[in-house]
This record gives sequence, structure tokens and C-alpha cells, in this order.
Amino acid sequence: MKRRSSLRSIVTGVLSVIAGSLCLAMTMGQGCAPNDGGGGTATSQFLGASECRLCHSSHYDDWIGTSHASALETLKAIGQDRNAFCLGCHTVGNGEEGGFVSEASTPHLAGVQCENCHGPGFDHRSNVDDRNARPPRSIASSVCGKCHNNTHHPTLDEWQRSAHAGVNEELVPRFAAGSSLSSCGVCHSGDYRDAKFIQELSSVPETLLSGKTEAEMYGVTCVICHDPHKRTENAVESGPAKDYQLRYPEAAYPARSNSVAVLTDSSRYNLCGQCHRSRGRVWSETSRPMHHSIQSNMFHGEMPLPDDDQTPLVANTNTAHRFVPKQCVTCHMPTVEFDETLQLADSGHDFAPNLEGCSGLGCHPSPQSAEQDMAALQARVDADLAACYNRLGDPSTWEYTSEGGPADQSNIPDEIKKIRFLYYWVLYDGSKGVHNPEYTRAILTNIDVRLTALGK
Repeated sequence: MKRRSSLRSIVTGVLSVIAGSLCLAMTMGQGCAPNDGGGGTATSQFLGASECRLCHSSHYDDWIGTSHASALETLKAIGQDRNAFCLGCHTVGNGEEGGFVSEASTPHLAGVQCENCHGPGFDHRSNVDDRNARPPRSIASSVCGKCHNNTHHPTLDEWQRSAHAGVNEELVPRFAAGSSLSSCGVCHSGDYRDAKFIQELSSVPETLLSGKTEAEMYGVTCVICHDPHKRTENAVESGPAKDYQLRYPEAAYPARSNSVAVLTDSSRYNLCGQCHRSRGRVWSETSRPMHHSIQSNMFHGEMPLPDDDQTPLVANTNTAHRFVPKQCVTCHMPTVEFDETLQLADSGHDFAPNLEGCSGLGCHPSPQSAEQDMAALQARVDADLAACYNRLGDPSTWEYTSEGGPADQSNIPDEIKKIRFLYYWVLYDGSKGVHNPEYTRAILTNIDVRLTALGK
């Protein structure tokens, strides 16, 4: 172990000399201050991304293509590059010891760099073997929220109002007790999703959150959907300023299917569909309805079927909404650039439906028209679902076991099982038909035909 540590120090020293930024003392395991050639002063706490690049070259190469890297340029373009209010978020450490002063004197600290999120790197570089001195890594929303907040960029403020901001209260005690994490945590725990899909750890213990309180658990924070290190080209609109660094495509157009294996494959879905998709429950299962996450499947007009019966209960049905360029984002995340007069902006991160995005696409001439269409559709869906429930009769004779139905479901006819599955498919989509009006109407009509055939 001692020999390995010595070798690491030697290698670190050689790299530092080549870079001209560390002194010979580091090869002896001693800390040292950067020289002027490294872009700082003897008291500087901030190094700049070029220093981090010595060891973290892949992250640097990814970061250099993002809008963060040229954040100061956006201020220069509007003549605000000397505005102290703006510089705090468009440079590294402005107003702090060793931070950005001006582009002339501290050019290496221009833009949003590693140290904006991870903190000053001086102590880490002085002793790379000291784990306690390594810049912290956190998936907390407060990291991004330092800048993405308030009237100009209200992302954090909006996100905090959304369901994504916390862990489902029913799951908190289960995660804390060391259960359900590898199943429910895939979408309900930022901690688990980060470990499994971002860090790509080979094994994530079920006890990852054992003993933690709700306040100590992370929900779907910024980095779960956005890659902070690189431009991904996953946004519908092109160009660096509109990249948004999404981890998955903003829009996806999978071929419709009824296969459980296909519908539970997250790779076929867009960003929202990574979680808002079927978990594979089919009409023949009796313990409980499908999960409340089938929005993408309703949107695409599909549902899973038993492997031994691939005859659709209702024909898979497309919708005009499926071809709206930004798909989910169109209604759930319409954005409004900062308005000088109103002194506000809207980043769409509360995810609440907003019909402002529905007009201008050739279908709804105005948000008011879209609202009228939606109200009429949802009223009909509500009425038809209520009628279905009443026509089925006493719930104790037909419901799923978890919903008050019989423990022994063997006496419930298959036709009734199919009707209740269709009923819950519409109910648990949650949009009351808006995600796919055509498919929803077809399902409700099918339910009516089946109930009529049964004399109900």
C-alpha cells in the first residue's frame, strides 16, 4: 500500500510539472500553492477548469461544449459583463477570495465551471490523496438552485412546488426500513437512481436509505433529468442555448406494442417516459390495478397484454398529440422568457398543465379554445367512468383485491376483469382523456359495448 501511494505521488508530480501548475514539493507528498503560470495567486482558493482538466479531462472535454462554459459571453452580448448581480452566477467565485475579478485579470475563472458546483479545488489539488479535501459531489437541487432561482430563472422555486421535489410519503418509511428501494426507488428516489443509472454502480444496496428521514432523502432533483457535465443533443430544438443537457430524448416515437417486455423497456421512451410508463401489469392479474404511471402508454395508444393472448382489448390508437414536436413538454413545461415589465419568467418546472403551449400548432386557435375542448372531453370521461363503475355493481363482487374485491378472484369472469382493467387504464392515466382523446374515447366505447353485452 505504501509503495502504491508513493507511485501515485510521483505520477501526480510529473503531471503537475508538465502542466506548469504544481511545485516539485507535491512529488514528496507535500502541498503547494499554484504559481502565476497556473492562472491564480498564492492565496487563490479557485483554480479554474483548466486545472481540473489535468486529472478530469473527460469531464472537461464534455463541459467545454455546454452553455455553462460560455456563460460570461452571454453577459457580454447584452452589455452586462460588469454587473455584479449577474457575475455571481456567470463566473467562478466572483466576490469571494481568489474568485473572478475581471476577464482581463482572471480569465481562467470566466463562465460556469467545475468549482461553481463542487466548490474551490485548491485544497484538493494540494493533496490529491486526502479524501476529505476532495470537492463534494451532491445531487441536491440547492447546487443548481444557487443560480437557477428567483425572477430571472425561477427553476428551483417552481420545482419545489412539484411532486418531483420529494419522496412519496408512503415510500419514505419503506426506504428507511431497507425495503422497496430497488423497485420503487428507480423512479421515486433520486439517491437510488443516481447510484444505479448515473454512477452506474454494479450493486446498490437495498439499505442505501436505511434510517434516513424524509428530509435526508432526495426526490427527482435536477441532475436526475439533466447531465451537468455535457451537452447531450437530446432537446428537440437545436443549438447550444437550447440543448438543456437532457439525459434522455425530449421526444420519442416508439412503434406501438402490447408486449410486456417491450412496454417495460425504458429505452423506447422519452425523458418523461423513463418513469411515466407501464410496469407491465395486464388484465388477467387480480391483486391490484396497474401503477399510476401509464401516461406515456396512453399517449402512444397502447397497453400491455398477457403473453399468451396478444389480441388487443381495444385497437392501439394514435393521437394528434403524439406528433406535437415537444410532446410532454408542450403542455407541462411551456416556458416564458424573462419579462422586464412584469419582472418574471416561467421555466415550466412545476410541471403543471399549461394550455398556453397548445395554441399556435394548427389545432387549437387559442388557449381559451383548448381549455373549452379539454373541459368538454374531461366532463364526458368523468361521466363515462362513473357510469362504468355503477354498472359493474357491488365493488365487492368485481374489484381488485387491494381495492376491496374478493380475496379469491377465481369466480370473477374474464370479461369483467377486462372491463375493470380498461376502467382503471383510463382512470390511472390521470389526464381524463387529454393525453390521447381518440384512444380514451375508444376505450370508453368498448367498455359500454362489453357491459351492454353482459346485460349491465
